[in-house]
Amino acid sequence: MRVSFNVVAGSPLAPVLGLLVAPDALAASAGADSQPWVIGNGQTDAGPFVPREVQQTYAKGTRSQDGRPGPNYWQNHAAHRIRISLSPPSRRVQGEQEIVYTNNSPEPMTNLIFRLYLNAHHPAALREKPVSEKFLTDGITVDEFSIDGKVVPWDNSTDPLRVYNVPGGTIHAMTLGAPVPTKGIVTIRMRWHYDLVADSGWKEGAIDDTTYFLAYFFPRVTNYSDYNGWDFTPFTLGREFNNDFADFKVDVDVPRDFVVWATGTLQNAKDVLQPAVHRKLEASFRSDKVVTLAEAADVKSGKVTTRGERLTWKWQADHVPDFAIAVSNNYRWDAASVVVDPATGRRASVQGAYPDTATDFRNIVNGAQQTLKFASTVWPGVPYPYPKSTIVLGSADEEYPMMVNDDSNLGNGYAAKLGGTVFTDFVAAHEILHTWFPFYMGINEKRYPFMDEGWTTAFEYLRNRDVLGVEAADSLFKGFRVAGWGTPTSGYELPIVTPHDSMWGQSGVFGFNQYGKAALGFLALKDLMGDDAFRKGLHEFMARWNGKRPLPWDMFNTFNDVDADNYTWFFRNWFFSYNYSDLMLDGVRSADGRHAIAVRNPGGMAVPFDVVLAFTDGSSERVHRTPAAWQADGRRTEVSVAMAKTLQSVTLDTGIFVDANPADNTWVANKAGDSH
Repeated sequence: MRVSFNVVAGSPLAPVLGLLVAPDALAASAGADSQPWVIGNGQTDAGPFVPREVQQTYAKGTRSQDGRPGPNYWQNHAAHRIRISLSPPSRRVQGEQEIVYTNNSPEPMTNLIFRLYLNAHHPAALREKPVSEKFLTDGITVDEFSIDGKVVPWDNSTDPLRVYNVPGGTIHAMTLGAPVPTKGIVTIRMRWHYDLVADSGWKEGAIDDTTYFLAYFFPRVTNYSDYNGWDFTPFTLGREFNNDFADFKVDVDVPRDFVVWATGTLQNAKDVLQPAVHRKLEASFRSDKVVTLAEAADVKSGKVTTRGERLTWKWQADHVPDFAIAVSNNYRWDAASVVVDPATGRRASVQGAYPDTATDFRNIVNGAQQTLKFASTVWPGVPYPYPKSTIVLGSADEEYPMMVNDDSNLGNGYAAKLGGTVFTDFVAAHEILHTWFPFYMGINEKRYPFMDEGWTTAFEYLRNRDVLGVEAADSLFKGFRVAGWGTPTSGYELPIVTPHDSMWGQSGVFGFNQYGKAALGFLALKDLMGDDAFRKGLHEFMARWNGKRPLPWDMFNTFNDVDADNYTWFFRNWFFSYNYSDLMLDGVRSADGRHAIAVRNPGGMAVPFDVVLAFTDGSSERVHRTPAAWQADGRRTEVSVAMAKTLQSVTLDTGIFVDANPADNTWVANKAGDSH
C-alpha cells in the first residue's frame, strides 16, 4: 500500500508545522522509486532541517554543532521553599511559598512569567478536550504576593503584560519594577490556596475521601531558555510539561495518622513515625526483602505516626524538574531497596502505597526493584540517580521525579489476558523508566515528547524482553504500542520531530507518533549501530546533558560525533520524513546455488527486516537485514543467500515494525517448481 502525502511549502499545513519541504521532494516522482519526502533546508545534500531558533544557539555558543552544550550554555534556576497544609476530608490545600530565582541568562530580566497548571480546572480555562463538571474548580488563588520583600499586586490592571492574566489562565505575567541583572536573583514570596478536584483531575486530585495526590500544584516561574526565551504556551491538557530544574524544601502539615509520600528524601522520619515503623523503614534501605511498614489497619488505629495532633513531614529534593506529594490514612505501605550502582554498592529505596483492595499492587515493590536494576545496569544502563522511588495507587498512570501514580488494573480485560500482575508491573516500569527521560535530562516534553516517551517506550520494550521473554514482549508491544499503525489514518505519517506544541487537538497523533513510532526509531538505530556503538552514543548524550535541557539536534549530533559512521541519513529518514512501514517482496531468482530476493519499500521507512526462506526439504533459513539495507537506495534492496536447496517459499518478517500491507510479504513457488 502506498500513501502520497503532498504537503508543499506555502500550503495551509506548512506554517502550522513550522517546517519546510525540500525542493527536491517537490519535484520527486510519485512512482514506486521516488525518494521519501523529507523536511530539509532547501539543499539536496543537506542534513536534517534545523530550525532557526536552534541555529541561533550555535551562533551564540550556547550549543555546539557536535552535540555538546556550548561554552556559553546557561539555564536559569529556582529554589523553592513550600509549606503545604491539608486537613482531609476537606480538599482545600493551603500553601506558603518562597522562590529564589537566579537569572543565569546573558540579558537582564525585565519581567517574570509564572505557570499555574491547576488553573486548567477553572471553568474559563482554555482546554483541548471536554471535561466533566467534577473536573472544575476555581483554580489557584494567590492571596499574598511580594517581590524582594515589597508587596506588589498579583493582578495589576496597569501592567503592560496584563493581557496574559485572564480568568483560568495558566500563564501569569508581570513587569518587574527593576530588572534582574545577569547572575542576579529575585526573591518571590506568596501565599495561595486551591481545592483538589473530586475526580482524578489531570493526573492529580482526590483518590478517595482521605487519599490525595498533589501534582503540578505550586506556582512556578515558567521556562526561559537559550532557544525560545519565555515559554508563554498555555497548558491546555493536550500535552505535557516543560519545567526547569529546581531545588525543593517542602513541608507537608497534616493531621496525625496520615502518611505522606513525596519527591525527595524525608528529613525528619523520627519526628513523624513511631519507633517500630521508623526502624523497619531504616532497615528496608539496606535490604532487598520487601517488608510491610504499615498495614492499612495499623495506620487507622494509630500505630504508625507519632501522636501530635498535627505533624509536619519535611522533604527535600535537589535539581529536579517537579515535585509531587501523596497523602493517605488508609493505604498499606511496603518497602525494600535495590542496588542501582554495582560499582559503589549504592542502593535506592523502593516503596509502594496502596489500599488493601488493590491486590495487583502486592508485587509492585518487587516489580519496581527489577525495573530499577535492569534500567541501572542494562538499558539505558545508567545508575538510577535518585535515593528512592515510590509507586502510589491513583488513577493517572503518570511519572513524577521519584514518584509514580498508577491505577489498579483489576477488571482490565487486557491485563487479565496477560495474567497475574504482568500488566500492572509493566505500566509501573514505564513510569519508572521515565526517570532517565525526561528527568535525568530536562526534556521539553511539550514540544518534543518523542524524546521522553519514545526513549522510555524503547527501554520498556527491552525490559519486557528481559522479564517476559521475546515472544511476549513482541506481542505486548504490537498490541499496546503500535496496534493500528497499518491503518491509513490522517497524521500517522507526520515526521516524529514535528513540534507537538503546534499540533493542537492532535492527541491521537501524539499517542502514536511519540510513543510507538519514536520507540521503533530508537530501536532501529540500535539495530543499525549495534549494541556497543549504540550504548556509547546513548551514554555520551546522557552524560553531556545530565541536568541540562537538550534538544533533538543535540541528540542527533552527539550520536554522529561519537561514532565513526554518520547517521544523518537515518535520522532524516526516521525523524524528519513522511514515511511509514511497508515493505513488499518484488521477485525471487534462484540460480547456481544462490537465491536473490528483491525487496521494495513503498512506505519509505528504513526498517530492519528478516527474510525467512523455507525449502522443500522442510528446512528453513532466516536472514536479518538492519536499516543499513536502505542507505544506498531507500526504495529497493536485494538479499542474496547462498544455499543449494530448492525454495518452497519466502516471507518478509518485520517483527514489531508492523507492516502496513503484509499481504505482499510472501512468495510461494508455483506448482511447476519455478523459482523465478
